[in-house]
Amino acid sequence: MNSHVRTNQFAGHCARCSAEVVAEAGVLLRSAWGGWVVYHPAHAPAPDPDGTTSDPSAMRPNRRDGECEVCGSIVPAGLGVLVDTAFGGWDVYHREHAREPAPPRRRRHPGWHRRRLMALDIATTGNRYNVDRILGAALRTSDGTEQTWLIDPGPGPLSVTPRKKHGISVEHARARGEPAAQALEELTTTLIGHLVAKEPLVVWHAPFVLTSLETELLRHGLTSLTDRLANGLSPICDPLVLDRHAEPFRSGRRSLEAVTEWYGIPHERPGDPSCDAEAALVLAQVVAACHPAIGRLSRPALHREQAHWNEQFVQEAEARRPDRNRDRHWPLETVQVLAWKEHDPA
Repeated sequence: MNSHVRTNQFAGHCARCSAEVVAEAGVLLRSAWGGWVVYHPAHAPAPDPDGTTSDPSAMRPNRRDGECEVCGSIVPAGLGVLVDTAFGGWDVYHREHAREPAPPRRRRHPGWHRRRLMALDIATTGNRYNVDRILGAALRTSDGTEQTWLIDPGPGPLSVTPRKKHGISVEHARARGEPAAQALEELTTTLIGHLVAKEPLVVWHAPFVLTSLETELLRHGLTSLTDRLANGLSPICDPLVLDRHAEPFRSGRRSLEAVTEWYGIPHERPGDPSCDAEAALVLAQVVAACHPAIGRLSRPALHREQAHWNEQFVQEAEARRPDRNRDRHWPLETVQVLAWKEHDPA
């Protein structure tokens, strides 16, 4: 069974044919318009790439009369559809007026997203920030400048997990890359210059990227970012944290590729550090433009609020699925320089 398809635990009515579906005999799919819908296995549409279904049968009918969000006239109960507002509520529409799920429109309010931003992304051998090595890094700024590094990780029996899509092999990094200590020092010096100006540094999934960088600096005998900054590692802007807070009830995955697609942002080569940095930079600007309450935060408040929002997310995730391996601190996890260990089998 597709990983996005679940078995129904309770009896229900098929969204396609309306006949009863006995408990444990049908399938559940998450609707692109919000909520879950049940089908007979033979009637279930194939999930969309994000794991939801935008098949018209997945639209949820309104149980009560309501005012159409488009034309303003009354929609009698059962004749319209409900669309998730992404904030936990529902809007009612005539079927012919129901919009495709979409983010809020972009507004033109002032805010931190209109200042000079810098985005950082890295390519690593895996997802273990205290074990894996950095093979490449990229910085992009909102004024159009770019810097990239191919990094020689040094000797040892290193390998890249097949789950990584950046396309940089250990052999290529060793043959063409700068020595790690030199490249990491150049990268860190540039980051420090931006952060001491108190301008936001955009980092998608900051705990992984920043903890990996801090670990590598210590591994190569360099001073960490944190120790070079008198006021700490801030302000950081993590579009993943912003998006989770802005639209907590939206269905689908929260990968950089999926979230940029939701907001209509081009992302040509997912996994490539330069492309990921550019996508994260634009995503931060767009999330702030779509959600004025986020965009109008001061830079110190932006950093503080993200730490709070991440803590809330972790607590809620723990309540749903305890004991899973998840990042608990933001923007930095505990830094430990650990010896190399081969990747677990995929």
